[in-house]
Amino acid sequence: MSDSNNTYEQIEKYCLDLMDERERHYFELEMERNPALRKATEEHKILLQTFDHIESSEFIHQSLNHIHHHSRSQTDVLINQLKLHVNRYWKTASVAASVAFIASFLTFLAARSVYNKDAAGIFEPLNKTDENLKKEIKGLKNQVANLNKKVTPQPEGPAKFTGSSFAISQNGYMVTSLHVIDGYSNIFVFTEDGIGHKSEIVATDDSNDLAILKITEEDFKFNGRIPYSIRKSNPSIAQRVYSMGYPKDDIVYNEGYVSSSTGFQGSENQYQLELPSNKGASGSPVLDEMGNVIGIVSGKQSQSEGITFATYSKALLDLASKLPKDFIVSSLTNSALKGSTRSSQVKKIEPFVCVVKVYND
Repeated sequence: MSDSNNTYEQIEKYCLDLMDERERHYFELEMERNPALRKATEEHKILLQTFDHIESSEFIHQSLNHIHHHSRSQTDVLINQLKLHVNRYWKTASVAASVAFIASFLTFLAARSVYNKDAAGIFEPLNKTDENLKKEIKGLKNQVANLNKKVTPQPEGPAKFTGSSFAISQNGYMVTSLHVIDGYSNIFVFTEDGIGHKSEIVATDDSNDLAILKITEEDFKFNGRIPYSIRKSNPSIAQRVYSMGYPKDDIVYNEGYVSSSTGFQGSENQYQLELPSNKGASGSPVLDEMGNVIGIVSGKQSQSEGITFATYSKALLDLASKLPKDFIVSSLTNSALKGSTRSSQVKKIEPFVCVVKVYND
């Protein structure tokens, strides 16, 4: 353990520019001979540059000292401690310190493996642990990034109504069913990371039960372009379809087929699907086998779990054409999902399907 501690101290000393010229020269020679040491040093240097909040420094050093006295076998315990720190210090830079807590632990393990004579014996389990920790770090980095954004605090207490929505632009234009948000102004869209974003109504279509929302944060942006297109032509009877929405806390996938060209009580503004749906699914996108949006879930027949009604996607394109200049309708004509397997389509679409909640004003 003393060799590992010494290695970590040398990495930190190098990154903090505390070495004299001779020590730096020999340390850099050692990094050239040991790729793992070089990688650990680079990661630690990036980590130190990330945190510039003065109040978090004491917590970081306390966390690092704690890591030095624990073995790799205690990873799960440390992750649980980290989660407690995130919950407790969410509104301070201690979230960033918590990221340092785990990332520095990874650096320590990487440096330790360089000097371990039995490196082959620990390679496989270290890889498995590393994959789990990477997921934890990615989630925490997203939380740190969110702290730097001007996010409106979400209301306390339960929502009045909940529905589904999906993005039609990278800068936060969202589609949902009008009946989900009608009569309310305190509207929040919850993205994949669980963060609620204040949204406002920018366009509605009463006859087709459609509403377009806009997330109000000026710097809001989805990661990547919208993968699906919006199809203008109407679907065909017996055409296979699937939907993705939030009738419960996590996203739900359902598949079925178009069973009628008209909707509830023969409505020509909708068509009928043989597809399961439940409360909360209103506003979900309906997609064809190529991953094109061909409709928006509006409701279901109360006597049956399998009969669902959807608004035609053409109505959505007509409504979107009335949006402000920062929205471009033509951006919805090209799909990045052609040729993809169903599971690949779902994976790419999922980040753009969100929960909508409305609260009392």
